[in-house]
Amino acid sequence: MTSGLLVTIGIVLGWVALATIQRRLQARHRNRAFWALILIGIPVLGWLTLNGGPMAGVAGLALGIAVLLRAPHRRSAKRMVPPAE
Repeated sequence: MTSGLLVTIGIVLGWVALATIQRRLQARHRNRAFWALILIGIPVLGWLTLNGGPMAGVAGLALGIAVLLRAPHRRSAKRMVPPAE
């Protein structure tokens, strides 16, 4: 592995960490963070494809889509409804 690829993988992992934190934001900030992550992720994905090849680019695209489009946390465990009798 070249050092350029390792740096790129580190930046991709940082992007993934930011994307997971984005889910915990308030609803009014979540939309802006979503679009900011997309704007940051496009050049990062291009850089990953350049350094790692097309298969790494496709894997990075799949990872990005999976991270951005999964459902936000639900806090239903705190709001437990007592069973109906």
